[in-house]
Amino acid sequence: MEILKTNCQLGESPVYDHSNFCVYWLDLDLGYVHKYNLKKKVHSSFRIKIKTPLGSLLRTNKGNFLITSDSGIHLLNPQTKKILFIADFRKDKENFIYNDGLTDGKKIYFGLSDRKEKKPIGFFYFFNGKSLSISATKYPVANGPSIYKDLIAYSNSAFKRIEICSKRNNEIKKKIYLRSGYPDGTCFDSKGGLWIAHWGGGKISRYSKDFKKDFSIQLPAKNITSLCFVGNKKDQLFITSAKVETNKTDLKKYPSCGDTFIIQTNYRGVKINDFDEINIKKLKLLHHQH
Repeated sequence: MEILKTNCQLGESPVYDHSNFCVYWLDLDLGYVHKYNLKKKVHSSFRIKIKTPLGSLLRTNKGNFLITSDSGIHLLNPQTKKILFIADFRKDKENFIYNDGLTDGKKIYFGLSDRKEKKPIGFFYFFNGKSLSISATKYPVANGPSIYKDLIAYSNSAFKRIEICSKRNNEIKKKIYLRSGYPDGTCFDSKGGLWIAHWGGGKISRYSKDFKKDFSIQLPAKNITSLCFVGNKKDQLFITSAKVETNKTDLKKYPSCGDTFIIQTNYRGVKINDFDEINIKKLKLLHHQH
């Protein structure tokens, strides 16, 4: 295991850019975009001037990123650091914040959480390239989403469960309950295995294609937030963590809280399609109609 001393307050939403062998992720509370070059082994970061907390980071087909934040959805050019407002679909900004998200080409899933993370009023917006709808509801904290073929996995973190749903009709096919910690970010491998980050559990776990627990990997950070497959063969896991909500006792037991981890695996990640920027005009139009 490789440990990157990134010292994030709330590291989240890792995305692999195969064109330059770099991984990008966010520090949600501090408003930083982090970058790690896998070949050169160089870490860098820069701060963006939008309202925190940030929510999620999604790569586009032109090498840019969609970023959700407490001021809405923005387009970021990682080279120039220029950021443009796109849309904000919240009708109630006082009670909702953006959280985890997912793209699959023309499609996007945006998680909206209860700002106080207590009431099950959160949900996931689904943009299909033409219109906006709601794909899942009743989340105090809307986390996780990852896809594999016709399935999408949502993390209903406050209730300590993963909900595996049909992408076609949003029907819940399976629920996975965690005993240790709370489910946060997830990703699938090419065999249909689901990898789960355990917030408060200090580990990641893999569940097999039939959603039975396969194994866990302990990590030196208490709050594991998200993960994704990276590298030429997409057989390495890049794992983010948080330093928030830890005390002195936690930091003694978990000395790498807020750091980032790279683990070699015997599995490969599934292809994640970049968001097609041709649909940004439609997002802007929906913003004005919403």
